[in-house]
Amino acid sequence: MNLTICMVAYSKKFTDTTSFNQLNNFDSSVKKQLNLIIFDNGIENFTDEKLPDDFASVSYQFNTDKNERGTRIAYQYALTNMHDSWLMLLDDDTLLTENYVKDLLTEMPTAVVDAFCPQIFDEKIQISPTDSETIENLYFPKKPGIYTENITGISSGLVLSKKFMTEIDGFTKEFPLDYLDHWIFWQLRQHKKRIKIIDEKIQHQLSVQHLTGLSKERFAKIFTAEYHYYQHYQPEQLYSIRKKYGKMMVKGWLKGNIFLAKTFLKILLGKK
Repeated sequence: MNLTICMVAYSKKFTDTTSFNQLNNFDSSVKKQLNLIIFDNGIENFTDEKLPDDFASVSYQFNTDKNERGTRIAYQYALTNMHDSWLMLLDDDTLLTENYVKDLLTEMPTAVVDAFCPQIFDEKIQISPTDSETIENLYFPKKPGIYTENITGISSGLVLSKKFMTEIDGFTKEFPLDYLDHWIFWQLRQHKKRIKIIDEKIQHQLSVQHLTGLSKERFAKIFTAEYHYYQHYQPEQLYSIRKKYGKMMVKGWLKGNIFLAKTFLKILLGKK
């Protein structure tokens, strides 16, 4: 049984990305069981780049859609075009380990779960998976095991059953990029699906852990998507989110950061 991997590339040539090089350095016996789809959201088309020939298959798709440049369009493309039963979602800056993929290939044929994920760390902090019933989820990391409730996480490294994703009509256009991962985990919880955390630690740098390095546009999009998610999918946490944004707004005014203050004010008022 093979595994389809959808690797989403952005600002770099895909051959220069961390994830591609991790995959390319795997043992040939592992690569022969991987169907790699490279979906490029960058500005330069690398269709003519030579692709490795020691995977089960490798395909390259350059995104020509000028409006949607996030992960959703990539994942949906992979879901529509894959022939395997399992799909891994992968950012281009994740230090994917061969042990994790080997564990997946061993477990997939007899799996009684609908999703797999590793333990994802940003340096020493486990950022995924975590509790879903609090907005302070980084304080409540999940241990290896099988879960059906109170679990969320990021999408990179997440492996999903094609059957389940097809049943829910694929990846929603509601979240083109940010908070699509939380929506996926919400769907899994809502449908009482089993999620297995594999005992393997993987490194990945999470954008929201490094806010000072984000552009103003990216910053605003992340928190707008977060607010929309909690408004429509976990309204029980909305008071906590509003309180958090209120504090950040006041902090922005006091420190003279007008952009920060105005961003959270607009989100709270529902203005674009």
